[in-house]
Amino acid sequence: MKTDPVEIFQSIRASVQPYGVLGYTVHENSEKGYDLYSEKNVQTENGKTTERFFVGIYINDQAVDVKLNTEEFTTSNQELINFGDNRAGMTITQLDDAKLKEIATFVEIIHQNFKEKDWI
Repeated sequence: MKTDPVEIFQSIRASVQPYGVLGYTVHENSEKGYDLYSEKNVQTENGKTTERFFVGIYINDQAVDVKLNTEEFTTSNQELINFGDNRAGMTITQLDDAKLKEIATFVEIIHQNFKEKDWI
């Protein structure tokens, strides 16, 4: 079980990095933050969207925040923390294989949602 925020961050980042070749662009890639965005131009009823947050991992003091895009996606029964601005996720202070698998599953679900909406 990992408890060091840097180790937790690095493990989660390693599981998310492969999405960088699936149509997402890295916006932040630092020692304390890593996030991916879709940059596909999409016409919505509110106008044109050229950039859409997908997932982000950030060291937040002694924990790691994992944020997922929840736009047009229901998360109410998933026990996720609401980070605002169509972002929900979890704050991680301990990481084991089961929790890493849970995070990977959430990321894959959001990725499938992006594909279904034709956002990537």
